[in-house]
Amino acid sequence: MNIYKERIEALRKEMKKAGIDVYYIPMSDCHNSEYVADHFRCIAYISGFTGSAGSLVITMDKAWLFADGRYYIQAANQIEGSGISLMKIAQPGVPELSDFLKEQSEGKVLGFDGSVVPADFGCKFKCRIVCDRDLADIVWKDRPQQQFSEIFELPITSTGESASSKIGRIRKRLQEYIKDGEEYLYILNSLDDIAWIFNLRANDVEDNPVQFAYAAISRDKVMLFTGAPLPADTEKELKETVGLVTGAYSRTCLSMEGYDTVLMDISRISYDTWRYYKEKGSRILPVSNPSTLMKAVKNETEIRCLKEALVKDSAVVVNFMYWLKKNVGSIPMDEVSVADHLQEMRMAQEGYIELSFGTISAYKENAAQMHYAPKRGACKVLSPEGFLLVDSGCQYVNGTTDITRTFALGPLTWEEKKAFTLTAVSMLRLMNAKFLKGCSGENLDIMAREPMWKVGWDYKCGTGHGVGHVLNVHEGPHNIRWKINYEHPTAVLQPGMVVTDEPGVYREGQYGVRTENELLVTEYMETEDGTFLQFENLTFIPIDLDAIDTGYMTAEDLKMLNDYHKKTYEVIAPLVSQEVREWLKHYTRELNE
Repeated sequence: MNIYKERIEALRKEMKKAGIDVYYIPMSDCHNSEYVADHFRCIAYISGFTGSAGSLVITMDKAWLFADGRYYIQAANQIEGSGISLMKIAQPGVPELSDFLKEQSEGKVLGFDGSVVPADFGCKFKCRIVCDRDLADIVWKDRPQQQFSEIFELPITSTGESASSKIGRIRKRLQEYIKDGEEYLYILNSLDDIAWIFNLRANDVEDNPVQFAYAAISRDKVMLFTGAPLPADTEKELKETVGLVTGAYSRTCLSMEGYDTVLMDISRISYDTWRYYKEKGSRILPVSNPSTLMKAVKNETEIRCLKEALVKDSAVVVNFMYWLKKNVGSIPMDEVSVADHLQEMRMAQEGYIELSFGTISAYKENAAQMHYAPKRGACKVLSPEGFLLVDSGCQYVNGTTDITRTFALGPLTWEEKKAFTLTAVSMLRLMNAKFLKGCSGENLDIMAREPMWKVGWDYKCGTGHGVGHVLNVHEGPHNIRWKINYEHPTAVLQPGMVVTDEPGVYREGQYGVRTENELLVTEYMETEDGTFLQFENLTFIPIDLDAIDTGYMTAEDLKMLNDYHKKTYEVIAPLVSQEVREWLKHYTRELNE
């Protein structure tokens, strides 16, 4: 019997004991994080699916995995033989997860672990709910323990603002929701918000420099609950400046007495915590975490540091591109070994902390899986033909990087060149966009997609996402996408926001192409018609001219490419050896129609 079938059957036995008809498992932790530690990877254990996003629904006779366009191919491969049906999110005939759960649980008992389900999602269901049991924990006998790493303080030379200043700004924002003199408690559990507010970092979640923590702010008190101690000097300073009270991390530490008015972001706080205050009769004020927008708008220090980090990281990837082009076909290479080589180059840089996500090193048809993860000893060997897609990034003490380049290793088909060129055109057009203040990424996504839509192509993901400052590589509340999410609308773009620009083409069983730069929103001009904004490019790596077919470019497209390469050479040439500099000159040369 398939091992995942066995695990699902074991879970069903526990469902029967608990009187549960439908059981829901999200890819989430107690903090509604995008990337989760091994302890919380219940879906991977039960179903075999290892992607970073997904939802599993199990009844007594059926099971379904909901996955988005990044994971259609990967999910289908990993759940094969398990008896689980794949639900391709956003495809015709596939219902919304919440609607599907409502239908399956109508007149029945719905179960889930209330500590890992956000309050706004759990509140959608009117059926009987059992949420005090983590059934996956019962069947997962060798489940990894939740780990707590050493916590360190990010220096003011990188953050540009003290924790006390940030807490002061948050308190001022909270005053808009409460009455004068009213006692209140503001609680939050989102790890990136807490890390940013307190200028603290750790390594509790791989590739995300955050610590497992909960926090609460009242009119005269600040509470922080962590699994590891704070640095002594940091704790002393915070006690003196904001009256910090520390406590031990637990899933119930936010369940406090003595507060009638409680503010929380119900899209991030757990259903269990929300239910605790609801049952106590507290006045719950749903608010968006003020820090989410605050940290998205980078200050001058953060911008300066990020620019330094991205120039340094761009030089690393340029050196990698040179090494790859020079040696493919001459020395043994596979998807993992080249990813290891790139990581070693990054580790040699001053201020390196860790990767910002697992490197996607995907050769030929593997690149059609947007979040492909190569496995050591079971991955493709590289040869001098086709495409290698490398999506990678790094956490430095002064910034977080996210860069994708697709490299031509040898001969390409005409369709591969067309896909590569249209991807480059899409990226460049968005990068050079000028737009009215008040626009969101939903207004701008067409700038990237139009060249592809024109030929009937599309990519099943967003075009760009925010990037944290020495934090999560994916950061809201802004992004660039065409489809409107009415429950969680994207924020308008503001000067100081950082966003990626990463269109692509993905053809199952054939190839995948993606080109990605990080961009900074800046002011452009002010006229009688309003204030206009633009993007400042922060990434300086050649777009592989070996794969460009100028027949798919307008004169304006070609000028944008040439201008980008001219600037890339100016920025990177002083940072590389003479040998690489000569090579770079060729790969940033001006093209003509």
